[in-house]
Amino acid sequence: MIMKLSTSTNLFSSVMKNGELLSILDRITRCYKAGFDVIDINFCPYKGDFGFLRNNNWEETVNKMNEIKEELSLEYTQSHIPFYGALEPFCFENPNGEWMEEMVRRSIMASGMLGVKWAVMHPGTAVDSNCSQSISKQRNIEYFAPWIEFAEKQNVGIAIENMADLPNHKIVRRYGSDPEELCDLVDYFNSENVGVCWDTGHANLMYYEQTISLKVIGSRLKALHINDNHNKDDEHLIPFYGNIKWDSIMKTLIEIKYDGNFTYEIQGHVQRLPDELVDEIAIHAINIGNYLLNSTNS
Repeated sequence: MIMKLSTSTNLFSSVMKNGELLSILDRITRCYKAGFDVIDINFCPYKGDFGFLRNNNWEETVNKMNEIKEELSLEYTQSHIPFYGALEPFCFENPNGEWMEEMVRRSIMASGMLGVKWAVMHPGTAVDSNCSQSISKQRNIEYFAPWIEFAEKQNVGIAIENMADLPNHKIVRRYGSDPEELCDLVDYFNSENVGVCWDTGHANLMYYEQTISLKVIGSRLKALHINDNHNKDDEHLIPFYGNIKWDSIMKTLIEIKYDGNFTYEIQGHVQRLPDELVDEIAIHAINIGNYLLNSTNS
């Protein structure tokens, strides 16, 4: 098993401190210049007012992303699909649901055009039904079923991400925070095109020893969001800057024969830095990632 180090494009903010906008093409190029040649395309920022997904010619931008991919010999192996906020109702009741669903559709199509293997999506919670587990499960089945079918036609798999509860909000219990819920949902679809994305930061907010959860997920694990925190907030730090037990996680990934990539989602580590320093931190993150991967690939 050879895991490759990759990063989400959100390592570099779409809006620089001086107000300058960074396009998705700029962010991909900066990731490459920092030393990453495997990229996770985060579509979430591009559904907004200045996002290319809103434009009628959005496919032209995707074609340019493919041109950069060929020119720089990059791999696009994961993507992140736009999602509803934790406190928002499901698309069925959401006043912005129609537009958001179009952003989801375009993101999945773009993922297929770019050769992405796994697109990450968030599960939702039935907030209007007191976060009922059974009702949440049924609504997630109804929501994901057509998207899984659509993604399969684009040669893209759907990896459903683990969430974390929100004890400081009105909604405390979030569906998908429990690995057994994720497995139950994934197993319902009984498809090789559906799996789990494990966010180590979310898991650290929930569990003292998340390796137990990884073993429960087992072969369902198709994607990772690698980041660290201190058990209190979803900080999205570089590994070793929080209190996650990385040695046990790396051993467990080998044990369950995970064959995906080691994908950073560490935007929190750099969000307060001057733009000129982000590239240096990216290089530092690469060194740490290679250190961790050498413990599994040797």
